[in-house]
This record gives sequence, C-alpha cells and structure tokens, in this order.
Amino acid sequence: MSIINTEEFFNELAFCLNEKDVVKAKALLQFVINSDGDVSVQKKTIVALVNGPEQVVFPLIEYLIQADISDPEIQDALYLLILDKAYSNTDLTVKFIREGEKEARLLFIKAVGELFMTELATELQKIIIERNDKDIVIEAINALGKLRALDALPTIADMAGVPDRDIQKAAVFAIAKSGITDAVDQLMGFIGDDEQTNIVTIEALADIQDLYAIDILANFLSSSDTIIRDTAIDQLLKLGKKSVPILTKSLQNTDEDCLVHLITVLGYIADPAAIIPILDIINTQPKNANIRQAAYEALERIHSPDTAINLVQGLKDPVEAVRMSAARAVNKNFSIPLVAWLRKVIRKGDATSRLVVTALIDSDAANIYEYLVTEETFLKIAHDHIIGKADRETRRAFLRHMSGIGQTEFVKKVSNTVSKKREAANDQTRIIVIDDSKMMLKLLTNKLTAIGFMPKTFDKPEEALPEILNKRPNLIITDLNMPKISGLELSRVVRKKYTQQEVPILMITTQSNFKDEEIEGAGGDGSTLTRTGINKILYKPFTDEEFNNAIMPFLTFN
Repeated sequence: MSIINTEEFFNELAFCLNEKDVVKAKALLQFVINSDGDVSVQKKTIVALVNGPEQVVFPLIEYLIQADISDPEIQDALYLLILDKAYSNTDLTVKFIREGEKEARLLFIKAVGELFMTELATELQKIIIERNDKDIVIEAINALGKLRALDALPTIADMAGVPDRDIQKAAVFAIAKSGITDAVDQLMGFIGDDEQTNIVTIEALADIQDLYAIDILANFLSSSDTIIRDTAIDQLLKLGKKSVPILTKSLQNTDEDCLVHLITVLGYIADPAAIIPILDIINTQPKNANIRQAAYEALERIHSPDTAINLVQGLKDPVEAVRMSAARAVNKNFSIPLVAWLRKVIRKGDATSRLVVTALIDSDAANIYEYLVTEETFLKIAHDHIIGKADRETRRAFLRHMSGIGQTEFVKKVSNTVSKKREAANDQTRIIVIDDSKMMLKLLTNKLTAIGFMPKTFDKPEEALPEILNKRPNLIITDLNMPKISGLELSRVVRKKYTQQEVPILMITTQSNFKDEEIEGAGGDGSTLTRTGINKILYKPFTDEEFNNAIMPFLTFN
C-alpha cells in the first residue's frame, strides 16, 4: 500500500461505486488484495463496499473471492458482506448461486441457508437435481437442511441414496437438521446392510438430540449388528448427561446383553444420577455375572463414597471378575463404614475372607490396605496369596504399597520367601492384551502369568495398534466393545498386515449373540467375523480351564 495514497484510494473507490463502474473498481481493488497488503486497509475497503449498489458490489465480491484472500479476518469480513448483500437482494443472489464462479457460488449458497432465505429453496433443489458439481451439491443440501423446507425433503432423501459417500452424508445430516417431527423415522429408513450408511445415520440421529432420537440410540444397544451398536454407544457417550434419563429408564425392561451395554455407557458418562438405578440392579442379584460385573465397573467410575457400603456384597461374588470389579469400586469409593465391614469379614479367616482379601490385592485396592494391616488374618491371607497365586506385577505393587505404610517386616518376610522360589516366565512369547477395563486387564494378566506368560497390556486400542504393527505378536487378546476403537475395528487394521495364521486374535465379549460358529460357517459374502479375521471368541465369564483351552492351541502353533 506504500505506492498509493489511501485517502485517494478510498475517494476513487467511492467514485466508482457512485458511477457504478465495475471495471475501474476491480482495477482499484487489485492494490489491496495482494498478500502483503495492509489488513486494516483491506477491512476498511470491504466496509466501504457495504454501502455500494448491489449490481456493482456483487461482481466485486466475486472478484475478491477469486483473489483467494488467506487472512481469516478478511475472509470473515468478506462473508459478512455477502450476508449483508444477499439478504437485501434475492434476485442477484439467485443469479450468483446459479451462474457465479464456483467459490462465489459456494459462499452465496451457504449464506442462503444461514439467512434462512426459504424463498430460494426451489433454486437450491434445482442445483441438487442437476448435480453438476459435487461441492456445490453438498453445500446446497446443507443449506436446504437449515431452511427446514418440507417440500425439499424428498429431494434431500433421494441424495441419501446416491453412491457418493460425501453427498450421502450431507443429505442424512440435512434431514436431521430439518427439525421436522418425523425426521427420526425418516432416518431410521436408511438403516440397513451398508455399514457406512448406518454409521452416518446414527451420527445424524445423535445430532437431533431430542428424547425420541436418544431413545432410538438406546434401543440400538440391543442390536446384533456390532457396528450399529458400537456407533450408538459412541454417540451416547458424546451426548453425555443428556442421554442419562433415557438410559436409566431403559434399564428397566431390556435383554441381558443390552443391559450390560446400558450400564457400561452410564459408567463412562459418570453422572451421579445413575448411581441409584445401578445399585438397584446390584440389589436384585442378577444371575448373569456380566451384568454384575458391568454394574461394579460402572460404580468405580461414578464417585460416591456414601453408597460404598452397598458395594461390599460384590467382594463375595463366586465369579473372580465380578469380585475384582467390586474391589476396584470399593477402592474408589472408600469410606469408614466400609472399613468396619471389611475388618469384620476378614477377621473370620474363612473362605469368604480369602475371596475378599485376594480380590483387594489382585485389583490393587491400595487405599484400603493401611486400614486392614492391623488384622493378623489379613496379613496371613495376603502372605499366602502373594507367594502363591499372585502374578509378579501384582506382588511387586502390593509389596511397594505395604512398604509405603510401614510394613517392612512383612515385606522382608515375603521377599525372602519369594527369592527362594524360581519364577519361570516365558518372556519370548509376545501376547498383547487389550481391554478398556483395567480390572479385566489385571484378571487376564493373572491368568496368563499363572501359566508362564508375561503379556503386555493396553487399556486403549489406539495405543496398542502401533505396538502390534511394529513387531508381530504371537497372540492378541482383545475385548469386543471398547470406546473409540472396537475389537472389530482393531482386528480389521491388524489383518491388513498379518494373516490369521501369523497373528491369531482371541475376541472376548459378553455379547451372547456374537457367535463363534459364524467364523467357520460364513457365506460367500462373508460375515462380520470373517471380514475382520477373528480366530476365536471367548464369552465372559470364563473359567481358568476355558481360558487356557482357548489360547494354548494358538501359542502351541506359533
């Protein structure tokens, strides 16, 4: 701008606008749109155009758009000018959304939607039907969605069925944004066999955020389609506390598999409003161990010391995984009444006492140890478990905690005993274990170390994948339902590099309708299991024998 006088520049620009001289005005504008131009002058130039006549300013706007201005402030000022002019001149806006240069058309179409110019809905439909340019079509679909034009919905719905994924996604979300009462039902019509369409549709349903849409998402948790169910879980987690009233209501009447998913989602949302409904489930003492485990895992994530005493029954559960989940919940929600109950139970020194103590140790419930070390029975059971069944990492963690609370004699006694025992661990066999539940990781580690293997564990699949792809493991053990990346998605990525023979994958799940035989009996099109390359499924809860029988054939082969 140093080569021209700014005062003279703005005087000439005003003259051009007055005289409606588009050609000379464009010639002037070239002095301010270069990359090293003064931003304040550029902004002042756009402000000056606001008062100009539309038939002059519209071509100048197009000229400025084509100049590809990169400064965000100037881009915002230019779009504000477009909004100002589009709102006051429908005819010229129609001309530019139909005949302008592409970048100008995109911005003017966007403006039509944001200014709620419903009178231009028909023009947008024509652009969509013509489908001359993909980007223009998508912007027109987005704008129609914002206009909530009922007459345009059939046109938008047609676009939801086209092969192009981007156009399809725009159409589905436009229906969601339309705000019509039957938008949810219309979207439900897109749920079918196509995975990508299902994912986009469920994401759009979540975008609506009304009670009916959230209720549909909750119902998807009972779907036998893993992609539908996992996508619904992800969207409910994003909705967070908004979804809690529907989720808690859904707890009352659903199948067992769905109940596990509902409880798990409530746990991750961690809204205290879910505590009582989940405790009510625990108090019914469900026969399904997966439901009991899910409930305790959820209550570990929802902090509530006042209700901790209600968790202690889980420490006596006949299923180890449930006991460990309860122990972690107890540790997180520690309270003085809880200590009194634990001391009384442990003092008896019976089979129940051993279940409680070993569950606390195996789950690393360190908050409680200092309140129990005054009980000789606790020390005796702990000693026997640590030198007997406990895995190496559990032993190290427990002794570290005990040392920290002054139990040096106990630590010395255990360490001397352990040093005389030879620990045989197969560190050459690389086993990767993935589960979003730290309790399950601990349980699986215990079972593997008991038979001589030292696994590497991950509670986030996205962190496990680089490790797997960098160096081939002998076996992958993964949970099915995990946030962000499911076991199926993880398996798909792994199979891009390793075959089923090179790296077997054992999938662990509570999902009873996830059938193992589908792996061998898939039809020509291939089931979900076949496409993702899972070798075997193990259902929770499982015994040590069932676990060993599942993994040993793979490790022997490898």
